Amino acid sequence: MPSLIFINVDNYSNKDFINPINIIKDLYRSFPKKPELVAIAPSKKQAFNCIKHNFYYYLLHPLNESQLHLLDSRLRIANIPKKDKPKKLCLQTYSDYRFIEINDILYLKADNNSTEFFLTDKTKIVAYKTLKYFESILPKSFRRIHQSFVINQNYISRIHLGKHECHLKPFKMKLPFSRAYRKVMSELATNLSSNALS
Repeated sequence: MPSLIFINVDNYSNKDFINPINIIKDLYRSFPKKPELVAIAPSKKQAFNCIKHNFYYYLLHPLNESQLHLLDSRLRIANIPKKDKPKKLCLQTYSDYRFIEINDILYLKADNNSTEFFLTDKTKIVAYKTLKYFESILPKSFRRIHQSFVINQNYISRIHLGKHECHLKPFKMKLPFSRAYRKVMSELATNLSSNALS
């Protein structure tokens, strides 16, 4: 099975460009792994069409060795298996190691130079590092909403922009967000509502 398909896009006018692309997309259905499309042309005239139709790369004719090396490097980087992100967080204090599931974290609260973790089973755990530290290592689903709070956006049930409140499930819990984070909360509300029926 091919992993790359090279197409001389200069052979097609803007009008006929879509025909070979549709033929190739039909061929994709018979391949277990979708091949990447690489355009070849003497100029960048068709580059926009290629970007629009999800081409992987664009080579200028006549080909030279450096262009092929760049394509090869890009393919190698793309094929490096991505490590699975850790699903647990290790909170260490001296000789005590505590492991918690990242998905079980409801929110974090700053307490001077330590951080309190509130979990979905109503457990509270204190860690002796700052909230800023944990904000930097947790996944993007954890958002700072206040000087003292970082929440797991997966548990948001309501955002009240007027009252500066964020409600979390599974408990009827509301946390304040500060005016400084109102824009962040507004964007978050928009993102969450775009993935919900309305």
